Amino acid sequence: MADAEDKAKAEKIAAAKKRVEALKKKGKKAGVKREEKPEPSPAAESSKSEEAPATPEAESADEVKSTTENGNDDAEETVGELNISKSHGRQPSISLQSKMRSSSFRQGSTSSPLSPSYAFSPEGETAPDIYRKQQMKIDELEKENKRLAKEAGEGEKRWKKAEEELEQLREAEDDSTLKKGGQNIDGGSSKEREKLKAENAALQRQVSQLQAQSSRSSRHGSSPSVSTNAPSDYEAALASKSSTIESMEIEISNLRAHLDKANSGSSAKEQISALEEKLIRSEKATAIAQRELGDLKKNLDRSTEKAVKEGSQRISAETKLRTLERESEEAKAHGDDLQKKVDALEKKVATLATLHKEQDARSQSQKKEREKAEKDASDLRSRLAGIENENMRLREERERARKRDAQGADDEGVDELENEERERLEKKVRDLEGEVHELQRGIWRDRRKELDGDDSTGPTSPGARFTDIDLSGGMSPNRRRSIAHGGKGLGGFITSGFNAITGGPSGADDGLLEDDEELDFDEDAFRLAQEADAKARIERVKEVKRGLKDWEGWRLDLVENRRGGGEGVGEIFEI
Repeated sequence: MADAEDKAKAEKIAAAKKRVEALKKKGKKAGVKREEKPEPSPAAESSKSEEAPATPEAESADEVKSTTENGNDDAEETVGELNISKSHGRQPSISLQSKMRSSSFRQGSTSSPLSPSYAFSPEGETAPDIYRKQQMKIDELEKENKRLAKEAGEGEKRWKKAEEELEQLREAEDDSTLKKGGQNIDGGSSKEREKLKAENAALQRQVSQLQAQSSRSSRHGSSPSVSTNAPSDYEAALASKSSTIESMEIEISNLRAHLDKANSGSSAKEQISALEEKLIRSEKATAIAQRELGDLKKNLDRSTEKAVKEGSQRISAETKLRTLERESEEAKAHGDDLQKKVDALEKKVATLATLHKEQDARSQSQKKEREKAEKDASDLRSRLAGIENENMRLREERERARKRDAQGADDEGVDELENEERERLEKKVRDLEGEVHELQRGIWRDRRKELDGDDSTGPTSPGARFTDIDLSGGMSPNRRRSIAHGGKGLGGFITSGFNAITGGPSGADDGLLEDDEELDFDEDAFRLAQEADAKARIERVKEVKRGLKDWEGWRLDLVENRRGGGEGVGEIFEI
């Protein structure tokens, strides 16, 4: 958008410069004309009209040899001569005359070359400086334009005044010629002949000028380097040619009127034929001029299209160049951002690798510490279990000691006997229950065969079997007491362990086998014993259920008994 605005401003400034230069040149030409050609008096006008027929051929030769810069001035002079020579016929109106003058002014303004204006300074100035300088120059040119417009207005006023005086003189001359009447018919015919010759010469000069201008415009149009102000020059030339053709058509109509008047006289037949021939030639010249004008229009259209096409191509190329530059800058900036991101990611990867190594080392150390802590905890747990068992044993002993202190010595002896007997019976019952279980499974036959068939003490002998040891802490006090009284202590436990490893004989197993050998198995007695045991168990359960009513409202405190127990056994706080 900024480039388009700068370009529009530059075009406006160039157009303003062109207008100001054209006005300056027009003012200079008007001043030179006023100095060289003062306002003519009526006598000078009449003398000029008399001298014009005398030198038509010399004027035509001078006009053909004149340059393109003097072509417009010569056209104005020929128009003035034609206006002066038409004193006997109908004169053109004031509006037509002003139109002809404006066309001559346009010819003078368009023939001047224009200096190209640059939108940007080649010295590398900034846009605000260029805009400020151009604005100052525009202000100065506007002031000069106003001054020149004022001078042009004053000159036009003087011109109109002179034309009015000339019109009055022509009217007076027409009146004088009408009064003379038919006395000067022969002289008038000769004068008219001379005037027609002068007009014909002027028309020929105009045709030659048109041909020269059209050839020059065609040469400029066919050249490959078309300037930017060519369309405006062509348009001005086209307008001037159109006005010239209109003036020629007016002159042709006047000549036809003169021809009609000349046909009325018998003595002017030869002149009429000559005038007809001249009229035909002038019409041919007019047709040629119109044809050349059409060619000029075509050349103008082609040059305009070519200029527009070149301008659009240049603008599109500049736009593409700016777009590509902007895209390259964006791609470069994007690449820099990606490089920065890659560097940051590499740093992050290095940091993460360092952190990963540190975390691995830390996790290894923590793992070692955790394993060590677990090992210590397991040791402490085993020690705690042993201490709790020892504490429980000491508590039981203290409780027994307290009970012994509370009861008499006889009661203590009786209790010990009862406990020993109870332990022996419980052991016997457990052995019998194990045998019953083995009998039910049919294992006792295999064991009997093994005992009968193999008396060796090898690793597969019955003495090499492991001893069943109850490691749970949830046994009753009676069971603990039976183990304490009936067992062999720590030494017996170690001895049984060595026997299990080495395959030596086990005293408990031998005793069990001896008891088994002494007893004769009676199935009926065993069945009756089982039934009696079941009845006794049922009665005991009923008795316990009946006794539960006496314990309603009481709290069972088993914390001390269950503390430090085996797996799945924890403390009980309330029931």
